[in-house]
Amino acid sequence: MSFLAAGETAAVTTKARIFRSRLLGREDYLRFLECGTVGEIASLLARTEGYGDYFRDRSPESMHRGKVEWIITFLPLLEALPFHHYLRGTREALLRFWEERFDADMIKKVLRIIATGRGNRELLKRRAEFIPMTLVDGERLVAAATYRDVLAALDGSPVRRSLEEPLRRLERGDGNLFRIKIVLDNFFFTRFLETAARLPAAERRGVFRIFGTRADLINMYWIYRARRFFSMSPEEAMGVTLSVRHKLNFETLSSFAFAPDVPAMIGLFKATPYGAAFAGLGGGRVAVDEMRLEHNLYRILWRAAAKCFATGEMGVHMVLAYLTLKELEVKDLFSIIEDVRYQYDKGTIRRFFINPVEEASQETERSEAEWLSSR
Repeated sequence: MSFLAAGETAAVTTKARIFRSRLLGREDYLRFLECGTVGEIASLLARTEGYGDYFRDRSPESMHRGKVEWIITFLPLLEALPFHHYLRGTREALLRFWEERFDADMIKKVLRIIATGRGNRELLKRRAEFIPMTLVDGERLVAAATYRDVLAALDGSPVRRSLEEPLRRLERGDGNLFRIKIVLDNFFFTRFLETAARLPAAERRGVFRIFGTRADLINMYWIYRARRFFSMSPEEAMGVTLSVRHKLNFETLSSFAFAPDVPAMIGLFKATPYGAAFAGLGGGRVAVDEMRLEHNLYRILWRAAAKCFATGEMGVHMVLAYLTLKELEVKDLFSIIEDVRYQYDKGTIRRFFINPVEEASQETERSEAEWLSSR
């Protein structure tokens, strides 16, 4: 590693560690749960180091749910921006590709509005104006009234070729949005991890620890859902997986998809490095299973990102580890806001935090089911 590259990685690692120290801790989470209103949550956020700059001078105590969620939704993107000043070449490209995943989410949202006629274009317009998009022309995308308009908004974009045929099929009425999601996810993970493969060994391992894990979890999750809920054939279930592999190769994924039934498939899942995500599934209510599985998958990703900070290594993977933890913290905040607003049981809520702020207490299946059935 050159002297300049060493300085680059040392600078971003130091900044990532400083930012990580501002993440919410156990006491913060518990204080949020004691709030009676969303305004109280916003007021507490305004007094934290990690969120204060975004809430001060906004009268947080009078904020409603939509305003608070609008602010925290974009925090991971906003906090990525300062790191660009320290990075060059492959490392800077990797951070930019990470940000483009949010552009891909915008494409999905606009397509859903076109398909269903439901959605908030004004909110999407504000987002496109607030943080410029690089994967697509944001102004043209938000204004798109047809699938052809979306394709036009992608002119000059590296993702256009991948989406051209699926969008033309949608225009003809013989496609579906699920296929678009698969194409976009494949585009992101393939380009992202192919770029990460050019990094020095330690940084490469760190990036794959997080995003290779993420790809594996997505593949397992979609095979599970394809077989359990959508009655897809094994071949169809394999068709919804990403082309990216990490610890789970094609043969392993095929063994999941071709399992004789769902219980057998879950048994195979449990024998993988990610088996803890599927503990307790299949024997209770579907709603409980789904909530537990989503929580467990995110918890595995949280641990993968947190592990980067325990290695003492330096590099761009430390930035991506922090941003992953921030994304997951924002998801926890969304849950807290919803749960405080509707006054759900606090003991059960704590079981579904992604951040392992405390060991899960021994709640019964019945209490979980009662809470989930009220949502």
